[in-house]
Amino acid sequence: MKTLKIVGILLVFALALSLFTLAICVKSIDKHEYGFTFNRFTGEITPLNRTGLFFMNPIKYAVHKLDLRPYQIRITANVNVGERILNAKLVRFNPDGLKTFIAWHGRKAGRSVYDLTEILKCYAFAPDGGKSCPFLKVEAEIAPSQGMSTEK
Repeated sequence: MKTLKIVGILLVFALALSLFTLAICVKSIDKHEYGFTFNRFTGEITPLNRTGLFFMNPIKYAVHKLDLRPYQIRITANVNVGERILNAKLVRFNPDGLKTFIAWHGRKAGRSVYDLTEILKCYAFAPDGGKSCPFLKVEAEIAPSQGMSTEK
């Protein structure tokens, strides 16, 4: 009976340790995300060439991901009767400019979709339209005169 208790305790401990290891070592990159690792010892940035699950040493590597889906960003003006859209663009992150993005904004800058779209918005509506920004891809430009609704 005593041996059975010891084996049971060891099994529970092994299961808890396995779940803990999975929680901190396994990272997931979805099909609409672009993943990269940051080596904490050397500072090297390495793009992940596929999506799926990755087993990484959390002491050595930090795994980050950026959303690749296109997003509509817009400049609006608040009018007494509602919000008026002055200009809008459909933009997405361009993985070819990853190193520039990290150099300009840091590796944690695109953690949330809101943060990423705000960064892309700044460059998309710059005087050159984002042409000098290698991590920005403008898919389409939409002006209110092109039939876009001016109210929310």
